[in-house]
Amino acid sequence: MANKRNQHNRGRAGAKPAPSRVLGVPKTQAPVATGQSNGDITVFLSYTRADDGVYGMVRPFKEMLGHFIYAKSGRRVKTFLDQDSIGWGELWRDRLEKEILGASVFIPLLSAAYLDSANCRMEFNKFQANATALGVKELLLPVLLLNAPAIFNENSTDDVVIEAAARQWEVIEDAVLSDPRSSAWKTTMAHLADRFVIAYEAAEAKLADTVDTDTPSSFVSSLTSDLENDDEDDDDDDDDEPGIAELTASLETGFGELTAVGMEMGPAIEGLGQAASKAGKLDEKMTTQQLQTWSLKAARAFSEPSEKISELGERMFTTTKKVDLDMQRLRRIATEFLSVSPDMAVNYNSSIGQLGGLDVVSSQLNSLLNSMKPAEHFSVPLRKSLRPARRGLTRVTDSLRLIETWQPIEIPAG
Repeated sequence: MANKRNQHNRGRAGAKPAPSRVLGVPKTQAPVATGQSNGDITVFLSYTRADDGVYGMVRPFKEMLGHFIYAKSGRRVKTFLDQDSIGWGELWRDRLEKEILGASVFIPLLSAAYLDSANCRMEFNKFQANATALGVKELLLPVLLLNAPAIFNENSTDDVVIEAAARQWEVIEDAVLSDPRSSAWKTTMAHLADRFVIAYEAAEAKLADTVDTDTPSSFVSSLTSDLENDDEDDDDDDDDEPGIAELTASLETGFGELTAVGMEMGPAIEGLGQAASKAGKLDEKMTTQQLQTWSLKAARAFSEPSEKISELGERMFTTTKKVDLDMQRLRRIATEFLSVSPDMAVNYNSSIGQLGGLDVVSSQLNSLLNSMKPAEHFSVPLRKSLRPARRGLTRVTDSLRLIETWQPIEIPAG
């Protein structure tokens, strides 16, 4: 976030030990001999209050999974749980982002309510983007609360579902529907603990191999850039970490791409609306055959603008994830040198100021997604033709949620 599983982590004779920090665990907590504590593993547990209110599963999940991981690996788990960890009056968005980016392992408790939650989707996408950039996708461990094949299936247009499916989610319905002290809960948590330990050690082994080859990479430097280390071998850890010049150029390109996509998205959405008129008016007096003919005609009309929206949504989300990483790096630099050069923070805040009105855009897109539902349920051809549009529009709303996490830096007066 056993004995045979830990053997590959020790590496070859003379090899550098693998740092314990995978996404968020401090590098100074280096792995030690099997059977001893290897340092805490930080976990971000992502869930909806709506699900927890009905099933009451979050706290027993946190406590029992942590116990079994410790029992099976000797490593303690520190789990972020918002109801315990965010104090009254604390800036919850800043704290959430800090915990997401500082977590070693991300466990989303997936459900229909989770997919409908803008905050949960932001948490998922934020971690997924960082884990992908660092090359440790193993550390996103999706858990499905209930077996729901109508929603969670290989044909889903929802990218959270697609990403979770690629990680092979675990279904814990038997446990959720049982008492937290039941054998079903214990058996399920023991199984999850096994998978957790294997995934975490696989990520550590990947990091160990990267460090062992002495190959400079953003992967290694990203893991260690914010930590002090006295070893001479680590003097050049930050050589490949982008500086202000590189970040500024990258952000200029990224913001330009986002602007271009935004300009193309408007006409594409209008094209989707205009496509309905090409099929002609739907008459309540139509026969079954006439309805089928109209449905096929409408599906053909929707196909091209729907595919265009899908393409633009994918471009926007891919760009937003890249810009998000650059903004995180720039914020760290600007904050570190705030007392020396406040202009960096001013420029950072200025960039964010150019992105106003996102709430209105998000609201409009959600309205469009809702307005598509009747057509999607009208017939199979219509649903298939509109599927790319729904995926593209969902990508846009997910992009907007990531952008909303870019909070200004507070600059001291004077």
